[in-house]
Amino acid sequence: MKHLLQNKILNGVLKIILFGGLMWILYKQLFSKEEVEIAVAHFWKNFHGNYLLLFSVIILMLLNWSIEAIKWKLLIDKLHPISWLKAVEGILFGVTFSLFTPSRVGEFGGRVFALNTERKEAIVATIIGSLAQIVVNFSFGALGLLLYGIFVHKLSLYLVWTSIFLFLLLLFLLHFCFYNLDVISNKFSTFPILKKVYKYIHVIDLYNNADFFRLELYSFFRYLIYCLQFVLLLYFFGFEIPIALAMILTASIFFVQTINPINIALIDFGFRGNVAVFFLSAFANNPISILAATITLWLINLIFPAIIGGFAALRFKFFVEE
Repeated sequence: MKHLLQNKILNGVLKIILFGGLMWILYKQLFSKEEVEIAVAHFWKNFHGNYLLLFSVIILMLLNWSIEAIKWKLLIDKLHPISWLKAVEGILFGVTFSLFTPSRVGEFGGRVFALNTERKEAIVATIIGSLAQIVVNFSFGALGLLLYGIFVHKLSLYLVWTSIFLFLLLLFLLHFCFYNLDVISNKFSTFPILKKVYKYIHVIDLYNNADFFRLELYSFFRYLIYCLQFVLLLYFFGFEIPIALAMILTASIFFVQTINPINIALIDFGFRGNVAVFFLSAFANNPISILAATITLWLINLIFPAIIGGFAALRFKFFVEE
């Protein structure tokens, strides 16, 4: 009884710390960054009845995270069936938790707090879903960069064929590794440092190639939505670029942003903005609009869901109370 009471107190304290810390850090980041102030001012300056574009971006955000919830539920149901609400709560709190970690790795741990199943196995399942997204992001990002080099930079014939070869090699390696995760995990299980966690890695065996294909398909839809959101925001801020070229530029931008080794969601929008400016400046001499589009996408896709995820965390039990 004493132990259960202690867990209830710990749960209450942890919820207060998490939610209070989230609000404080978001306040510091949103109201102490000059880039955000510039983007907000530029947003209101350009908001002249373009309700449809902005509304479309918000609807796509809801669709984006809904697809991710479907993808995650597919993974977790193999361990322990969960409801749609639990999947959404886990996804949103994963967004919240990921904001404070490099490359958003905290998303893995954040999601599993919504679960009552074995959390270590759930983390492995979540990583599989993230790997599917990485395969898609790298594949289409590299394709975008290839098309950017061919059609925008007019690469020489030799560089074009070299780039195509490297792209196909990357495509093959990514998909070979992804569809053979069970084989790779067995090979690495012989390393002493991995023997302790191998009992959890066996979760990979629960999924077949059809599951991996579905994960990749869901990831593709999410990637397409994310690119379309940025393109719509560029149009919202006054860019006039053909849709095909805009998608190529957006894929190139996201590819470079993805391979950033120090990718902390709350502080890297300066880097994100600079990458976007590099690719888009040749088509519009308005870096403020580019920065505004980048930060608006960041606010809609990460910050708003993170705030909702902070409220969702108030329902979680981080320590067992029963």
